[in-house]
Amino acid sequence: MTYAEAQRWLEDLIHPERPRRPYTDVKLARMRDLLARIGDPQTQLRAVLIAGTKGKGSTAVMVSEILRAAGLRVGLAVKPHLVDYRERIQVDGQMIPEDDLVSLVDAVRPAVDAASAGPWGLATYVEVTVAMAFLYFVRRQVDIAVVEVGIGGRLDATNTLDPVVSVITPISYDHTELLGTTLEAIAAEKAGIIRPGGRVVSAPQPPEADRVITAAAQAAGARLVRVGRDVPVRLEEASLSGVHAVIDGEGGRYDVRVPLVGRHQAQNAATAIAAVEALGGLGIRVPRDTVRAALGAVRWPARLEVVDTRPYTIVDAGHNPASMLALRDTLRELLGGRHLVLLFGMLATKDYHAVTALIAPLAHQVVTTRPDNPHALTAEQLAAEIRRHTPHVVAIEDRAQALDEARRLTGPDDVLVVTGSFYMVGEARERLLRRKPATQARR
Repeated sequence: MTYAEAQRWLEDLIHPERPRRPYTDVKLARMRDLLARIGDPQTQLRAVLIAGTKGKGSTAVMVSEILRAAGLRVGLAVKPHLVDYRERIQVDGQMIPEDDLVSLVDAVRPAVDAASAGPWGLATYVEVTVAMAFLYFVRRQVDIAVVEVGIGGRLDATNTLDPVVSVITPISYDHTELLGTTLEAIAAEKAGIIRPGGRVVSAPQPPEADRVITAAAQAAGARLVRVGRDVPVRLEEASLSGVHAVIDGEGGRYDVRVPLVGRHQAQNAATAIAAVEALGGLGIRVPRDTVRAALGAVRWPARLEVVDTRPYTIVDAGHNPASMLALRDTLRELLGGRHLVLLFGMLATKDYHAVTALIAPLAHQVVTTRPDNPHALTAEQLAAEIRRHTPHVVAIEDRAQALDEARRLTGPDDVLVVTGSFYMVGEARERLLRRKPATQARR
C-alpha cells in the first residue's frame, strides 16, 4: 500500500450522507472491539486524557512540551488537523512519518473490515485514527501519551484508555445535540473520563459544571485539583506576543511567559502545570526552570496566531462558540478600534449561528468561503447567516480567491482575521505563510 492509498482508505471512512450514529454505549463497544482485534494497545499506555470544550489542544500541547523537556518520550494525539492528517499522531513533537502511517493502516485495516460485519458496524474515521495512535505509541514505546478527547468524554473513543491523570478544561456549550442542552449535562459527559481513585485536574469552570465535576470526583474517590482555587493564577500581562502569568502550583511558584495569544492561555498553562504535577505519583517530577523553558517555547498554530503585523493578520480556528468568544474578546482587548476584515468558513455540523453572532458584529467587511470538507456550508449559506448581523459581506466559493479578496480589502493599518473551520483556516494559513516573505520584501 502506498501513502496515497492509505490516505484514500482513511478518507473513505467519512460518509457525509450516512446518518450519524446514535450517541450511545454502542460507540465504546465498537471501539473496544476494534482495539481488541489489534492487541488492545490502550492497555499498554500511561496516559494523560484531556476533555473539555475549549483549550483542550493548547493544554495538551503544553503538557506534552513540558514532559518532553523533562527528557520523556511523549506521544501526542490531537484533533482535528490543520493541513496534514499526520498532525493528529505525533511522538516527540514530530508528526508520524508517512511510511509508519502506511504500516498502521496495513495493520488496522483487516480488523476494521472484519469488525464491520459485526453488530456495531463500520468504525468511524475518528475511531480508526485513535486506534492507530494508540498502536503507534506502543510501537514507539512512549513513556507517556497525552491524548485529546474528541466529543464529550464518557463515550469518546479515547475513553477506552485508563488515564493516570484526567484533565477537564473549561466547559461551555458545544455539540448540544449529543451532550445535552445544559452545562450540568455536558459536564457529566466530560466527567466520564474520571477514574476511581484517580487524579483529576479541572480548569476554572462555570458553577454548574464545577458542581458536577466535584461530585463525580468525590463519587469516584478521585483526587481533584481545581485551577484557580487549589492552583491560583495571576495574569501579569496579555499582549499580541503572548501572556505572562504567575502560577502557584503544588510544587512552588511558576513565573511563566507563554507565546500564545489570549488571556485564557494563562489558565491553560496553569492547568497543564497542575496535570504535570499530578504525575508525581508516577515518579515524574519536572523542575520549575524546565517547565518555564518548555512553556516559553510552545507553538500551537492557528490558535489566535499572529502571522503578520502590517496589516495585523490573525488565524484562529474559532469553530465553536467558546473559541469564538475568546477570539472576540482578544480582538476587543488588543486590537479594538481598528478596521476589521474577516475571512470566514464553517461546517454545517457546528453551531454556526452562535459563532456568527459572536464575531460578525465586530467586522467591517466579511468574506465567506467554503471549507474543504463534506460537511461544509457553502459560501452563500454562511453569507446569508452573516447578513443577519451586517450587510457588508461577499461570498466566494473558491478559497484562494476568497483569501485574495480579503487581503485586498485589508489596508496596512487594518486587521485581517481568518477564522472558522480548521479545514479552511489551515489551508489559508499555509497560503499566507508562503506569501509572507514576498509581502515583507515589498514593504
